Amino acid sequence: MLTKNMYPTCAKTFRSWRLSNPKFHNFYYEMGAPVPFDVTLRDGLQGLSKYEQNQFTTNKKLEIYKDIVSRYEPRNIEIGSIVSEKVLPVFKDTLKIFETINTNQRANKKFIPNNYILIPNKEKMWDVVNDVYINYFSFITSTSNSFQLKNTKMTLKESDKEIYEMLHLLDVNTFRMQPPIVKLYVSCINECPIEGKIDNDFIVNRILRLSEMNVDTICLSDTLGSITLDEFEYIIESCLFFGLAPSRLSLHLHVKEGRTNDVEQLIHKALDFKITNFDVSYLKTGGCSVTINNSCLAPNLSYDLYYKSIVSYIKKRCLV
Repeated sequence: MLTKNMYPTCAKTFRSWRLSNPKFHNFYYEMGAPVPFDVTLRDGLQGLSKYEQNQFTTNKKLEIYKDIVSRYEPRNIEIGSIVSEKVLPVFKDTLKIFETINTNQRANKKFIPNNYILIPNKEKMWDVVNDVYINYFSFITSTSNSFQLKNTKMTLKESDKEIYEMLHLLDVNTFRMQPPIVKLYVSCINECPIEGKIDNDFIVNRILRLSEMNVDTICLSDTLGSITLDEFEYIIESCLFFGLAPSRLSLHLHVKEGRTNDVEQLIHKALDFKITNFDVSYLKTGGCSVTINNSCLAPNLSYDLYYKSIVSYIKKRCLV
């Protein structure tokens, strides 16, 4: 049993905590039963130096995957990316990892999360589009032309065209085991490491245009870990006002030192808006060294802070 000042640290302790009080348990489901989306093996690794990346062997990553699934039970988990080995060597074994996991899971009827792979462009899409077992995809774009050029060597306009063509490739593949599910990351949701602050209305218009694409989730990424509560509230309120469903939105937060309370407030505000999908990492790392100076990288939302934020929100709403 958790003491008064302790918070859950895994799926089991969180489940025990909410079952300890019927009000907590019922409200958890009323608020949409949020479950973390694990990004450890993708965003959690890509900010490391090449030397550090080389320490993460295939076997080590498979062990991390197994531990994440066992301890945290994420509904979704990103297992890597199909990118240039020269740029991010840590992902050179992504397809091997997927094949190993998929083989094991088909033989094992225990809890199975949805395994996502990030595909940065159409060229890499051709590497996986005919694999009928790969059904969960992450695509990337941003609100900043400069960031997009540095990250993918494409303008925003070119990036949008590329995403439409990638979606078309999925649509015409009729041999897939199930309909594909696509998560679209939108980086620089308030600030770009190259251009600086981005106008809120431009961001809103960008998100609304992207929502017209046939993607299942639009993940808003606080790339520099600097979004304020007021900025976030304005962006989300505006998007919802113009008809974007909160169920299509998710949040990818980076936590700068000293901003723990700010991030907790952002999560609470997202929950107020009925946004229940949050990216979380097992490792205290995050961000992309390809587009961001190492000194500006900030770790992803941790499981500790995620559970603390969910618990404090439930307590606040149930005990008023």
